[in-house]
Amino acid sequence: MEITRDQKELAGVQRREFDDLQNEIAGREAGRRARFLRDGPGSEADKKRERDAQRALTRLAQLLNDPIYRAKYDHVLQVLSDAERATETAIDQLNTKIIATQVELDDMMDRAARLPDGKRVFRDANGVVRREDGSVVEDHLVDTIIWSGNEPSFEDVQAANQRLEDLQTALDDVTRYQNDVLGPSRDKVTDPDDPPSLEGLDSIEDDIQSNMPQIVQDHMPEMTASAPDTPSHSIGLPKLGG
Repeated sequence: MEITRDQKELAGVQRREFDDLQNEIAGREAGRRARFLRDGPGSEADKKRERDAQRALTRLAQLLNDPIYRAKYDHVLQVLSDAERATETAIDQLNTKIIATQVELDDMMDRAARLPDGKRVFRDANGVVRREDGSVVEDHLVDTIIWSGNEPSFEDVQAANQRLEDLQTALDDVTRYQNDVLGPSRDKVTDPDDPPSLEGLDSIEDDIQSNMPQIVQDHMPEMTASAPDTPSHSIGLPKLGG
């Protein structure tokens, strides 16, 4: 039986429709508008969803798709994380030393000789008896002091007080660095909607490094090579919407 021309054309149309359906199911681009699976892979609805999803990405997420920005971002984030850990270690160390020094000073105070009115006194290296504030004790009061031989010297007490003061100052500096430098740096680096540019990342890293107290530096790991300098115009903040 001979197949008519109309039958051949109908068979061709049916074949193309079958192929188009298979392409839509598989999500393959066939160069024609989706007609069967309106919401399926490759359909106009699906493409619109992809465009909407891209617009919904935060600026930071979009920037991180760029390998140049990602490399610099990861480097700065690592420096920040290392500084945060080193700062916590430094704070723990300083607190431990402050407690130990205070215990040592309290022991000295307990062993100090006293005047009849209960005020503590100490001999200095020259044998002069002094009060805690450094003033010299009058001779007639010195004669009333009972010495046990186990008293700390005036210089020992002064040194312990100075160590305690220095440790507290160092702790204040590290805490200030943690609050005024690391905290804001973390906020800037992790801001999803207003991320720093490449120049901004450089500025954040410089701020972290240049303001770092020595005791924090002492706890930093061996720094890896800095991320290569990259012209800032190689990447820009993407525009959202549209």
